[in-house]
Amino acid sequence: MKSIFITGTDTGIGKTVVSTGLCAFLSLHRGMDVGVMKPFESGLAQGDREGGSRDAVLLREVSGSTDALEEINPYTFEAPLAPEVAAETEHRVIDIDSIDRTYRDILGRHDVLVIEGAGGVMVPIKKDFFYVDLIKQWNVPTVIVSRLGLGTINHTLLTSRYLESQGVSIVGVILNDVSNEADIASQTNPGVLKRYLSVPFLGVFPHVARAMEEGINREFFAETFVKNIDTDAILQFL
Repeated sequence: MKSIFITGTDTGIGKTVVSTGLCAFLSLHRGMDVGVMKPFESGLAQGDREGGSRDAVLLREVSGSTDALEEINPYTFEAPLAPEVAAETEHRVIDIDSIDRTYRDILGRHDVLVIEGAGGVMVPIKKDFFYVDLIKQWNVPTVIVSRLGLGTINHTLLTSRYLESQGVSIVGVILNDVSNEADIASQTNPGVLKRYLSVPFLGVFPHVARAMEEGINREFFAETFVKNIDTDAILQFL
């Protein structure tokens, strides 16, 4: 039983898209029983919270998991804020021990568990407890997802080097073409990062916004992942 954490350098950089591709690849191409978890999600309308967050529903569908949405996504908030701040706004208390029990329950049911974070590794979950602390508590290897375009060099190197300084095992970095960019920065960023990263550069996940809008085609996402990402490097951790 293994797990892998998908973190990002920022919010809105396509962690869910990359997680979708990874889940589809592992379940369809490797025949694994894949579990998923999105411990916290903010910025949800009341109706979304009642029916399950979009990301949680998406991850469950693409992975083939039958786990309850309440386990996959234990904490949902209306305000688009960090979990600590969103919980304070809604007068709720985040129980890390409860999250830990849920994580271990789901982990025990599957061959592999894909966990998606929110924002970046220094987003606070509760007072003095950040996403990096959750990653360290679970001792889970981590994939860093970053945007393809301008600004990614600084954000990616900062995230990678900080996680390394904290003793986190980094699977590698995936750049996501979230905005369908074709400028000089997006063309040169992969090469520059390969030069300066001390962890594997796993590839560039292409722009797939239209495919996301049309519903989940598991085979499409699995094939896209295989064609563009160094899956062998990921499988070494699993």
